[in-house]
Amino acid sequence: MSAVKSRERKQPSVAVKSIAAIVGIPIVIGLMLWAFLAPTFASGPAGVPIAVSVPEPMLDGISQKIESAAGDEAPEIVVKHGEAEVRDAVLQREAVGGLAISPQGANAFTAAGNGAPYVAMVDGLASQLEAQGMTVEKRELAPTTKEDPQASGIALLGLPLAFGGIISAVIATFAFRGKKWIKMGVLVGIALVGALIATWMLHSVYGTLGGSFAAEWMAIAAGILATSAVTAGLAGVMGAAGIGIGAVLTIFLANPLSGLATGPWLLPTGWSTLGQWMPIGATGHLVRSLSFFDGQGFGHAWWSLGLWIVVGLVLLACDRSRAKEDAAVEEKA
Repeated sequence: MSAVKSRERKQPSVAVKSIAAIVGIPIVIGLMLWAFLAPTFASGPAGVPIAVSVPEPMLDGISQKIESAAGDEAPEIVVKHGEAEVRDAVLQREAVGGLAISPQGANAFTAAGNGAPYVAMVDGLASQLEAQGMTVEKRELAPTTKEDPQASGIALLGLPLAFGGIISAVIATFAFRGKKWIKMGVLVGIALVGALIATWMLHSVYGTLGGSFAAEWMAIAAGILATSAVTAGLAGVMGAAGIGIGAVLTIFLANPLSGLATGPWLLPTGWSTLGQWMPIGATGHLVRSLSFFDGQGFGHAWWSLGLWIVVGLVLLACDRSRAKEDAAVEEKA
């Protein structure tokens, strides 16, 4: 009896709870806004990789002209040897576009599948060459679909990935407390069915995606499961606080640093790398590769999603929520 009274006395008063809510929630709102605004205002074309093949005597001159025209926002010139290497760099997504220059003229290679800003960037460089009297032929290597030429649908994929991952973790945590194997099955099922609906809408209804339906489906399912498994796993090990940690990772890091709209290259260095190793960024990069680049250039995306899923499943296997409940019942008894 005394233990119960002691616990009751330790409960914070209504006044303390009210002040904590009034102060704490606005701070969270401010942090959330900062998480989205800080990467946006620090973004820019500086350091964006452009593959360039040019005869050695012309290289310094071309590089200086590009840097002088762009100033502090100059892209990174990735030197390649020959037109084939430039094309390969673009198709493998090592560069967002490319220029193959010779004394006779130039070829400008764009990849709309990376995002519209990069096409404009390469077109701007091509226009500079044309202004100097050089003939430039423009070639698109990774076109988007006619229905959604800006690939706007991919930019909107963040909310379903974040919401689908977090809400499925919440449902699995509280509806199947202590039943870790059922939790795993439910999370996998939600990811597969949710991704099927999302892929059907993006691929078949609105025409944003144009690659293999099955591959896109698996990529989006992996993105949802990566978030839900880790969040539910943390909740199984830590309790309700685990849901909060998973939500913070998703909302404050994964979503604003995902680069879903334009890819990672416009984000600040370091932040862009972190974003691509988070589930939403990895999913966006993977979906673009599967849809517009014939599956090329997905880089570490599958590995990233697989790592998150494995970590989540390991945490779920260590789920102690039922043991904690039993201990609490014994203590009350």
